[in-house]
Amino acid sequence: MAKAKGLVATAKSDFNIVTTDAPEWLPTGTTRGTENITTDDMIIPRIELIQALSPARNKKDSSYIEGAEEGMLFNNVTRELYGESVTVIPVFYTKQYLIWKDRKLGGGSNGFRGAFNTREDALAEISKLGEDGLEATDTAQHFVLVHHLGQVTEAVLSMSKSKMKVSKRWNSLVRMTNMDSFARAYTLSSVEETNARNESYYNFNIAPFGFVNKSLYDRALQLFTTIKSGGVKVSNDYDAADAGESEY
Repeated sequence: MAKAKGLVATAKSDFNIVTTDAPEWLPTGTTRGTENITTDDMIIPRIELIQALSPARNKKDSSYIEGAEEGMLFNNVTRELYGESVTVIPVFYTKQYLIWKDRKLGGGSNGFRGAFNTREDALAEISKLGEDGLEATDTAQHFVLVHHLGQVTEAVLSMSKSKMKVSKRWNSLVRMTNMDSFARAYTLSSVEETNARNESYYNFNIAPFGFVNKSLYDRALQLFTTIKSGGVKVSNDYDAADAGESEY
């Protein structure tokens, strides 16, 4: 059988067909090819913290990120590293109940068992699964816009266990403005803390940054409307090392 020519580019020739910056000749304002992509076909990524046992630091893991270090923030879908701080605009808040299997009983990176809107639904699912070591964890879900290196992307921050205190403080700061939650931007950073076993881990920290411009406000309002209509799905690819297990 004759070998097809020109269908598979070699790694070396690939560098001749791509550039890191968008060329001037590319048309703007068109999204051809995405006509059939709906909200059911997309997920909103999450911002996570890299801990000592995070797969992002394990070179043998498929989730490894080159340059990843403890305390760094990253996007769990694009795998982009944000460093130790990034600017976020809070758009929408809700609470869910996530089911996790204890790491010591076989949980770890495969310990996530589902997210539910009520504790009753989560407990019913635990009963249905019939596994040992399952726990329904209160989890605050903060939908945000991320401003990084001049780019604006959508993401969600999941906060449970010791991160809940950060969530409550953030909610208090937002309510005190007496404005739309997305009227102000905040600096999201990482801080090192110590658990009851005197082991260190990284937690989120939030600090007010300033008011957003009209463009960011309009973008946030658009996302808010989409979320309210149920048109957003959250990535369930959780990093177990950042799911609160290292805090106890």
